[in-house]
Amino acid sequence: MLTKVTSARRSAREEELASEGWTKQFCASGSRLQETTQLYESMGLDVHLEPARAEDLACSGCQPQQPGATIEGWYLIYTRPRQGAGNAHAKQDDDLW
Repeated sequence: MLTKVTSARRSAREEELASEGWTKQFCASGSRLQETTQLYESMGLDVHLEPARAEDLACSGCQPQQPGATIEGWYLIYTRPRQGAGNAHAKQDDDLW
């Protein structure tokens, strides 16, 4: 289940991305990161990756000593509707019916 981050807990970078229309999805690495990125792009979404920080991980046992440190190989996935794409995906769906 996805949960929304409240404004009080958002970093300045998260606020900046949100103001640009990006929606935070989840944290991933390796093949799951690659698969998810390809899936979102195939759905007509722009994908943006931000290096994950220790505080982005749900498990406190996985977090390094420095809370602001990035976690090598792990990224936060952000999506937004593709810029300039108009309603191309809706048209494609209409053609199916």
